Amino acid sequence: MESLGGYIATFCVGAALQYLSQFLKPKIKIAFWVPHEFLYRIPINNLPNPPEAQAQSSPIVAGIPEQPQTVFFLTRSIIIQNLGRERADWVDITHRRKPEFFQLHPALNYSETIASTGEHTIRIESLAPKEWLTIQFVSFTEAPELLQIRSAAGVASPLVWMFSRKLSPVVTALSWLLIIAGGGFCSYWILKGAIFVLRSIGAF
Repeated sequence: MESLGGYIATFCVGAALQYLSQFLKPKIKIAFWVPHEFLYRIPINNLPNPPEAQAQSSPIVAGIPEQPQTVFFLTRSIIIQNLGRERADWVDITHRRKPEFFQLHPALNYSETIASTGEHTIRIESLAPKEWLTIQFVSFTEAPELLQIRSAAGVASPLVWMFSRKLSPVVTALSWLLIIAGGGFCSYWILKGAIFVLRSIGAF
């Protein structure tokens, strides 16, 4: 019975270590989010040199005065970050059509390709662990439509973000202390229960 208990314990420990190894192994994790997007509607009369062709006017309706012509100006940004612990090579950012204007910050090596169907891809050479970049877009006629962001490890995950209140170091330390204490308390009683079960079946 003692040898059986040893085999069971060895198997459980091995399975647990194998499961935990997938979280400890360095890997690539590309994530992105859109922190800013704003559409300006600028009356053409407010421009220094009003253009004639690109302005868009509202339809004339009986009894309603004609609306002033408007020029649309869209600004947008995308932040991409490698949250993993392994370097990501060749990160691709693909849009349905080529953006009218874009700029990377900080400046990184990249290339551009346009598929036969019109999709435009910005290819970043590499992103180190925890490294990030921002792509700023400016559009006058068509908003950039993002299709996907991917690397050799797979498709990037969108992040939902929001502003949060920063806690004081004392509160943060106390929270972690309570979490560790609660985890240790639960682990103790789980281990006690496992030992009780093994002893009840004669494994120990």
